[in-house]
Amino acid sequence: MKTLLITASKDETDNCAQYLESIGSENITYRWPVKAMDNISEIDPHVLVINADDFPRLWKTFVQFIRADSKFDKVIIFLVSGSDLSEKEQEKAQVLGIKKVLPRKLTETDKKNVYNMLVQEDLVTEKTSMQFAFRHPADYHIVTGRIMSMFSSIIIFKPERRYLIDNIKPGTVIKSCTLKIGHTTTEPPVKVLANNGLELELQIL
Repeated sequence: MKTLLITASKDETDNCAQYLESIGSENITYRWPVKAMDNISEIDPHVLVINADDFPRLWKTFVQFIRADSKFDKVIIFLVSGSDLSEKEQEKAQVLGIKKVLPRKLTETDKKNVYNMLVQEDLVTEKTSMQFAFRHPADYHIVTGRIMSMFSSIIIFKPERRYLIDNIKPGTVIKSCTLKIGHTTTEPPVKVLANNGLELELQIL
């Protein structure tokens, strides 16, 4: 996966760039949209991230330029902005096919949303890049297994040893967890939504 970042203020997109890199992206940064236009065919990005605050007018011109070439129909485009876009700007973004407007500092929810979009476009391989494990809240055994699916904050988790989840009831909050997405590891608490004896449906809190 290759990401083109267009920003004059590097610090404002650092967080987004670091996250994309952590899940396997090769990042290429340009400080000026016109220069990026000249080289867009050579770069051939899968993902485009534009700092809308730095280029309040040019981001629209650049996206229209991209969308005019069918070669880039599948490019996923994100805007980064430190403030909410006006309703008019949001409408323009929607018409131009912007996937999401991201804040300068991504929350865990933002990361999950971006990740899910990339998985759906086959830019990230879900099963090989995601791992989850937790310590049983009652007997403290380490429960390992596979993430069968993940959408937004919901994880479907299949344990390697099914008997370890027998007595985990819906509503239980599990605080000792490890979630690895690509090269990024977090320790979010989760709430058990359902347990069918084979898999757990979990919600990241």
